[in-house]
Amino acid sequence: MLNDKVFLKLKGKIVKRWLIAIALFILVLVAGCAGQNHQSTPAESVQPAGKNDGPSQQNSVSPTTPATPSASAATPAQKTGTTPAPKIETASESTPELTADAAIKLMDEARDRNYKLLQKGGPCDEFNYINDEDGGYAFICAELNSKEKIQKYLEEVFTSPIAATIIGQLDLRKKDNKLAFSPLDWGSMYDWSSIKVTKTTKDGNKATFLFKVGLLDASVEAKTIEITFKYIDKSGWRVDTEPQHFL
Repeated sequence: MLNDKVFLKLKGKIVKRWLIAIALFILVLVAGCAGQNHQSTPAESVQPAGKNDGPSQQNSVSPTTPATPSASAATPAQKTGTTPAPKIETASESTPELTADAAIKLMDEARDRNYKLLQKGGPCDEFNYINDEDGGYAFICAELNSKEKIQKYLEEVFTSPIAATIIGQLDLRKKDNKLAFSPLDWGSMYDWSSIKVTKTTKDGNKATFLFKVGLLDASVEAKTIEITFKYIDKSGWRVDTEPQHFL
């Protein structure tokens, strides 16, 4: 009986120690888990707090998703990089239409200036023909007293090459310190009041008109005259046919 009591007493002590050991183990395990949770929680909360406090992060953005610029932010960049398209000049801006009426009016003015210059020295009323050993001469009008002024006068209705051709027919020279020329007789057999346009052809800055003109002699059949006009930049349309073809 004594031995049984001793055995039971020892067994009770052993069980008690085991229970204490198990209890301590459980406490240590719980304390370890609580410490781990305490350390991980602030680490997860730090990252969002840092992103929300930044001046450029007014809208919440996922840490794994790249930020996309808004439409209002992209618009100024597009406007800044935009270059205006250069303007393109069209054919209608550089070469305006030459109507039949305008062509007839220009041709009449060209005929008149050519006639006055070759026969009387220009648009002035004074004309004095002087006979001499050179075959006779007259003086160019005072307002056209230089070759440059005559060229400008003709270029208001003719192209430059045609104007130069007409000047070459004047036989210009100096007499008594004045500009003299050899007058030429010019006349026309056409009845310009009956002129009609029969055909118009345009090629770039040139326009060719076919005119049907009656003659002063009504018994003679009407003639067809071809005249070319050329558009000169910043000047306008000019006759580009020598005047002897439409006198």
